[in-house]
Amino acid sequence: MTKAASAQDGAAPDPLRGTLELLGDQWTLLIVQSVFLRVRRYEELRARLGISPTALSGRLRAAVDAGILARSPYRGQGRTRHEYRLTESGLDLWPLLVSIWTWERTWVAGRAEALPNLTHVDCGKHTVAGLGCGACLEPVALADVRLVRLRPAHSTGGAARRFRRRDAEPLAVDPLLFFPATMELLGDRWSTSIMLNAFLGTEHFSEFERELGIGPSVLSDRLGRLVAAGVLGTGTARTRADARAYRLLPKGAAFLPCLAILIEWTRARRPAGADASGPGVALHHLACGHPLEPVLLCEHCSVALSRKALAFDLDAPAPSPALR
Repeated sequence: MTKAASAQDGAAPDPLRGTLELLGDQWTLLIVQSVFLRVRRYEELRARLGISPTALSGRLRAAVDAGILARSPYRGQGRTRHEYRLTESGLDLWPLLVSIWTWERTWVAGRAEALPNLTHVDCGKHTVAGLGCGACLEPVALADVRLVRLRPAHSTGGAARRFRRRDAEPLAVDPLLFFPATMELLGDRWSTSIMLNAFLGTEHFSEFERELGIGPSVLSDRLGRLVAAGVLGTGTARTRADARAYRLLPKGAAFLPCLAILIEWTRARRPAGADASGPGVALHHLACGHPLEPVLLCEHCSVALSRKALAFDLDAPAPSPALR
C-alpha cells in the first residue's frame, strides 16, 4: 500500500464532500440507476422503488439542483407533465454504477449469482469491468497508485446515513435495488471518511481521530463495522507494539475504482476558471507518471469500455444496452 503525500492545507471547502453528500445516498443512486434504465416518470419511480413521496421529491430536487437530472415536459392525461432525464453530468456517472456492480459481484457473498451479467457488446463476452489508467490503458490496483491529500482530511466527508433498515426490506427481493455492502462504505458520512483516509495511509486510531475530528465512540463503532464487513483488518502498529493499526484488506482495496471515479467526476465538474476549487484528493498512476484518469477496462480484450458498448442481461433472451 502506498502512503499519501500531503500538500499544503487549503482553506477552500472540498467539493468532494458535496459529491459524497449527494451520491453517498442509496435513494439517489437508485434513482439515477432507474433513469439509466429508462424509468423516468415520478409515479414510475415511486412504483419501482417503493419510496415515499417526500423522500422521492427531495432526492429528485437535489439531483436537479446538482445538475445530474433535468426535468423534461411531456403530455400526459390531457396536461403537461414532467419526466426526469440524465444530463451529460448525470450520464458520466455510469462508471460508478458499473463499479458498484463489479465490487458487489466480486466481493459480496451471493451477489455473483444474484446480479445480472454484464456484456461488452464489442467483443461479445461477459466481462468484469476493472479499473484502468486512461493515459496508458493499463490495469490499475491500489499498489499502482499514489494518493495525494490536497487539503485537510476533515474537509472531506460522506453523506449521513439516511437510508433506514425498513426502507431496505422491500428492496431486498430485487438484487438491482439492494446494495447494503456498498452503502456500508459509501452511504455513511464517517465510514466514507474513514475509508478515504485509509486509502491515504492513515492506520492508527489516534490518527483517524485527529484527521477527522471524530469522537472516539463514533470512531470505534465505525471501525468495528468496517472490520466486521471485511474491508479493514487489524494488526500491530509499526511504531508501537501496544497500539492497534487498521489497514485495508483486499476487499477494501478493491473499492478503489468507486472512490477514484467519484474523485474524477468531482474534478471534471469543476467550473472553468483558475480560482475554481477541485477535489481534496488526487491520484497518480506510478507506472506511467500521469494523473490517474480512471477508465473501466474489459477483462477480455483490455479495451476501455464506453457506456453504449455495455449491456446488462436483464431477463432478456439477448442483451440490449441498458445504460442509455
